[in-house]
Amino acid sequence: MVRLIGDLHVVAGSSLTHPWDASAYFIAGDEPVLIDCGSVRGYPKLKENLRQLGYEPKDIRKVIATHGHWDHVSGLAELRKESDAQFYIHADDKQAVETGDFDLTAAFLYNESFPPIKFDQTLADGDTLKLGRYEFQVMHTPGHSPGSICLYGLVEGMRLLIAGDTLWGGFHPRVHSSLEAWAVSLDRLLELDFEVTTWGHGAPSLIYEAKEKAFEARQQLGVYFNPWFKPFHTQFKY
Repeated sequence: MVRLIGDLHVVAGSSLTHPWDASAYFIAGDEPVLIDCGSVRGYPKLKENLRQLGYEPKDIRKVIATHGHWDHVSGLAELRKESDAQFYIHADDKQAVETGDFDLTAAFLYNESFPPIKFDQTLADGDTLKLGRYEFQVMHTPGHSPGSICLYGLVEGMRLLIAGDTLWGGFHPRVHSSLEAWAVSLDRLLELDFEVTTWGHGAPSLIYEAKEKAFEARQQLGVYFNPWFKPFHTQFKY
């Protein structure tokens, strides 16, 4: 696990839990919160990382989903066996997660089943969430998936955008990606005044010069697609 700033830590990701895992963020405090939680494959290591911070799975009070894909939230099925944490997800992704849809949860990329997960509350654009000592605004940012969200707030004096896969996420019709919706979402983000950001994948760190990087991401959206993307579950000789 990696402490980013204040009570905010990275506790899951490709270098921290399992190579297929998205980044997951932990906000410490009296009511600990996870923003995403990684996959079922990475859950054992997620537990270890929480314990290094002095917490057990049963301590988690909320899990906030940036969206409903296998690499971001399937680990909640295991967490639920040890915790009564409430699960928050945008309404446009909740059915995919509740039914364990193989396509819409992007489980097909990993050739893994998605364990159906019951949600507790839906997120909507403009909601304010009190997470630990911090307040975040929910921004509905469809494009990567219909129910993708970002969280925007002030953390230790820094204007932070937790972007999930709204920045640099993949596109595929099977997960109901939409370039048109995504363009609108990115334009909305560029109206915000943020100094640092986090992404759904990559090194467990804060990204500085964040607004400039988001602007560059907007310029690259949909320019060209790679049809030769390799499935995560398959090994190739060449």
